[in-house]
Amino acid sequence: MVIAAGCGAVNHIPNSQVTPANAAEGKALFQMTTQPGGKPGCATCHTLADAGTTGIIGPNLDNAFRYDKLQGIQLSTIRDVVRGQIAYATSTTGADIPGTTTPSSGMPDNILRGQQARDVAIYVAQCAAVPHCGVKAATIKPATG
Repeated sequence: MVIAAGCGAVNHIPNSQVTPANAAEGKALFQMTTQPGGKPGCATCHTLADAGTTGIIGPNLDNAFRYDKLQGIQLSTIRDVVRGQIAYATSTTGADIPGTTTPSSGMPDNILRGQQARDVAIYVAQCAAVPHCGVKAATIKPATG
């Protein structure tokens, strides 16, 4: 028996809200080593061939979603999984990982929020396990203030 709870879940990203601009913005955000606000960027920790990143701290996203895509899992489902992981990351000190001697803080919850988090989720869902998916990164303007 499987029981699912929706408490604290993030909203589904419907296909009607997905545009090429979302993936382009998501790729640009993913490739940043430091996110707006000073948090580490996706590129710092994750491998994703299309983005040209080779991080080894977090999961290799090409490997993480390769078999889901081969099994025909809908991109909308992968988008929602990635968005949920951004919102509710599983942080660890590293102490509970066998053979780990260097503690790690893990990915912080809500490293990105709102549209930025949705854009990265759209990009990862589209391009994970697709080394040259055709998305060209948008130009991100630096924050002023």
